[in-house]
Amino acid sequence: MTEELANQKKPIVGKVAGVVTERELAINIGKNSGVEVGMKFKVLSDKPTEVRDPETNEVLGYVDQVKVRVKATSVEDKFSLCRTYETYAIAGITSLVSILGPPRTIPKTLKAEDSAMLPPLSEEESYVKKGDRVVQILDAES
Repeated sequence: MTEELANQKKPIVGKVAGVVTERELAINIGKNSGVEVGMKFKVLSDKPTEVRDPETNEVLGYVDQVKVRVKATSVEDKFSLCRTYETYAIAGITSLVSILGPPRTIPKTLKAEDSAMLPPLSEEESYVKKGDRVVQILDAES
């Protein structure tokens, strides 16, 4: 194993213990697992999505789809409360405010045909549920 691999940090993993409000949930990991206020986590779909070779149809691997990203706001020994933190702008008055405010950085996106896209989560699969997998978002993923 190379020194670089030995120094790689493993994400903290857990499960959703309960949904508190539409913006807040409890996870079953806390101080005892290394969670600190401000750490970010992603809540994942129940099952990873298959990635297949377009020529042979061989399964190449799996991709986890993210339901929501949350940040730890309160950390106890065995659990943490987390809150959604991502925002988006809607058209209208906020567009005028953004013109007058500081410039925003918008990431480049991929241009792809619909047939190349992995299938999105269904409406039912997108709901956050007790028992959903939770994985810490490491700095490289931010």
